[in-house]
Order: sequence, then structure tokens, then C-alpha cells
Amino acid sequence: MRTTDGSTTVVFSICLLSIVLACGAAIDYSRWNSAQTAAVAVTDSAALAAVSQINPTEENMKKVAKDYVASNIKSLGLQVDGEPKFTYNSTKAEFTVELQGGISTSLMGLAGIDEMAVNARSVAVKPAIPPIEMVLALDTTGSMAGTKITALKAAADKMVTAVLKNKDAKIGEVPFSNYVNIGVSRRNQSFFEVPADYTKKTDSCTTSYPDKKGCKIVKTNKTCSSTNDGVTTYYACTSSSEVCDSWGAALKTCKKVDSYYKFYGCIGSRDEAKRAKLDDSSKKYPGFLNVTCGAEIQDLTADLTAAKNKVKALTATGETYLPGGLTWGWNMLTSAEPLTAAENATALADKGGRKVMVFMTDGANTLVPSSKAKGGHGSATSSVYKSVAYANTLTAELCENIKKDKIDIYTVQFDVADSALKSLLTNCASSPTMSFEATDADELVEAFDKIVQDLAQIRIVR
Repeated sequence: MRTTDGSTTVVFSICLLSIVLACGAAIDYSRWNSAQTAAVAVTDSAALAAVSQINPTEENMKKVAKDYVASNIKSLGLQVDGEPKFTYNSTKAEFTVELQGGISTSLMGLAGIDEMAVNARSVAVKPAIPPIEMVLALDTTGSMAGTKITALKAAADKMVTAVLKNKDAKIGEVPFSNYVNIGVSRRNQSFFEVPADYTKKTDSCTTSYPDKKGCKIVKTNKTCSSTNDGVTTYYACTSSSEVCDSWGAALKTCKKVDSYYKFYGCIGSRDEAKRAKLDDSSKKYPGFLNVTCGAEIQDLTADLTAAKNKVKALTATGETYLPGGLTWGWNMLTSAEPLTAAENATALADKGGRKVMVFMTDGANTLVPSSKAKGGHGSATSSVYKSVAYANTLTAELCENIKKDKIDIYTVQFDVADSALKSLLTNCASSPTMSFEATDADELVEAFDKIVQDLAQIRIVR
């Protein structure tokens, strides 16, 4: 009888080796799969980080991606082959990150497989703004003076540049303060009621004391204060007065001078029933003579130069009336009169577009409508009609009506401390995530950047 012990041992050894190799392969494959997934995550994130900047250059995109890969590659445990590759295809607006390497095997080395290749390649599309119509309703009141208005100009200029890279996009600007300046050229449109300019003769009189004697100027140092848009500033000042031993007889001298009454573009509020609406052209917006306000509005335009020049022209003056900015931002995004540059909402949506309002302010309402009828705006303490609470309610009502009109609202709260105003602005936005807070210039620019990123279509394509 032939013995089979030897052959059985050989067969068992072969089977055992196969089992060991199979188990080793499973372990090594699991390690490879984890490494491959992690490598792709790194290249994906690097590509997205590169294209997510606002108005990035090719050099800047490559630096951001390279820095990201360098700070994350060690955690992958890879043996990297050469340098990662970073390329940008300007024709397709695609940024590519490529990473090649491998992991050492454990038990698979028994089968002659010492390394498993890990290759990751990610392609991200540079953010593209859809064919939107955007209005920047910007608080340019006195409290925005100094570094604030400088920061606003920087943030708005950057946003204008990003939005108008799409040739089918349009952007408009509505600076607002005590009033909105719709421009002198629009005074005769049917939606406005503006008196004609005129000149009249008035007496200009001065009183002098030609026989005064023993006079001297007395100066007094004191603390003065000024209140601008709800912000009171105290400062050292000097007053001067003339003191005389005797004044003698007063001599009054008068002459006729021309007094000019002109329209500078400032528009007030309609009748109460129409303040939160845009319909009914019979209820006109009143214009005022010898009243000044901020820079003239810029209707929706695809002209980059015109839009940027309007940003440069922003000045900080006047008090705060939030409903004015909302009303004219809404008017600008509506195709009906009095502003007609906007496209029909349905037609815009059919080509993938949307209507967007960015509403930025640094303070609460300090002015209210002066009467129930159409008219101007005054302080709450002197108003014969309504209070700040009414102006706030009107602000909230306008926000809701604008959103119902299929317009997305982003709000930016710049250096806002008042909790009631914060709540009002957060609720005004189309969603809480579309309301941003900024406490300084850098954060204001960052808030505007985040809005652009939210609007842009950033994605990994392969």
C-alpha cells in the first residue's frame, strides 16, 4: 500500500499558503482602498479650494492647491512618485490636481506584489456666476463714513467684477440714506411727481454796528457734540463772541438776491397703502426741491465700467431709512415701470437665471414717513405720524413681499449690535444662511465673497 502522508502535507501547505495570500490580499486591498479614497479626497479638496476664490489668477489657484496638498499629503502614508501636478485649462475653466504614488503591501509580497499604485486625479470647474440680475442695496448713511465706506467700496467692487464675468448677467446699485436718488433725468416719468425748478427774489439782510466801541473777541473752550445717523460724537471745540463797551445804533442793510429751488433726484415715500407694494402707477413717488441725498442709482447693466464707477462714486451722508433701499432694489429687479432694464422673471428662469438682492446696512431706521400721505421722512421724535416701530414693520413687510416676488435676498449686517435689528435682517434674508454679519472691513469683504461663492456653480467634474 502506497503512503500518502507526504502528498497530503504538500497539498495542505499549498492550501494554507493560498489562504494566507487571500487573507493578505484582502488586508492589503482594504489598505489600498482607504489610501485611494483619502488621496482622491485630498485632490478633490485641493481643486475646489483653488477655484473657490473670488476672481482667482492661475498662479494663485496653483499656490492654493499646492499648499493644501502639502499640508495633507503626509497623513495619507503614501510613497509619492514625483511632484503633484497642478494645471489650468483656461478654455474650459478647469483646474486639475494629479497625485501619483503607492502603498507597500504586507502579505501580498509573498506573491511578488510589493506595491499597489494609488493614483488620484480631480478636475474642478472654476466658479461661474449664472445669468443673474443682482441689485446691491447699500446703506450709505453718515454712520458709514471713513473706513466703513472704504471697506464697502472694496467689497462691492470685487462683487461687481465677479458677477459681470458672465456676459448674460446684470448688476445694479441702489445707494440709500434719508432718500434714494433716482436721478434728475427721470423727473418727468409717469411714476414721479416732481415740482418744476424755479427761482425767486428774496431779501438778504445784514445788521452792523458802525459806532461800536471798546470791542474784543472772547473765546470759550467747551465740549461740543454732533449726531449723525443716530451716532453721537463728542469733541473739544471753541466758541467765539464779540463783547463791546457800547454798540451804538444798529444799521440794517438789505438787498435782493436770487434763491434757487432745484430737484437733485431725491424721492420720498408713496401713500401708506402702497408703501409695501409696487403696483398702481396712479400713486406717485414724490420728489423734493433743494433736498440732497446720496449718489444716483445705477439701473441694471452689463457694463462693467459703469457699475464700477458707481461704486467709486459712493459717499456717506444722511440718516437711515431702510424701506427706501428695499423699495428701489425691488423696483430695479422688476421689468415694469418706472425702471425697465430687468428681464421678465419667467424668461430669466428659463435660461437658468435668478433675481438677487444684496441688502447691506450698518444701522437701524432713524427716519420715518412724515405723514400718512405721500411725502418725506423725518425723525421719530418730530414726526406727526408714525414711529420707528412702524418703519421697522414696513421694512419687514417689504422683505416678505420681495421674496414672494421670486427674488432671493441676502442681507449683510455691518457692525450691527442691536439685537432687534439683527433679528429683522436675519428674517429679511431668504434663509438664515443667507444673512451675514461683519464687524470690520475684512469681514465685510469676506461676507460679499461668500455671497458670490454661494451664487457660483462650483463642482468637481471628474
